[in-house]
Amino acid sequence: MEIRVHVACAHAAALADHARRRLLYVLRPRQHQVESVEVRLGDTRSRHGQQEGYCRVQLRLVHAGVTSVVDVGKDLYDAIDRAVDRAGRLAVEHLRVAQPAVA
Repeated sequence: MEIRVHVACAHAAALADHARRRLLYVLRPRQHQVESVEVRLGDTRSRHGQQEGYCRVQLRLVHAGVTSVVDVGKDLYDAIDRAVDRAGRLAVEHLRVAQPAVA
């Protein structure tokens, strides 16, 4: 399982490390079924001028295609946690559907 993290905001090293640790924890039971993971972290400005961060997680699964999750929030660490947890649940669902039925 290859993990790539792209960070376009402050505290890049700490955020990338946090994202990698969370991904390894959540995806460890399915790591042989995950080809690669790409995480993009950054800052965005809302219409009201509030600074928020985003976390986009894209999983490339073996024989189950690609799935993506995006989360936005004021605390980027929380956004990473929510996005990774959701991506893990979505990966399990996609892999379950992709498995052939055993008779």
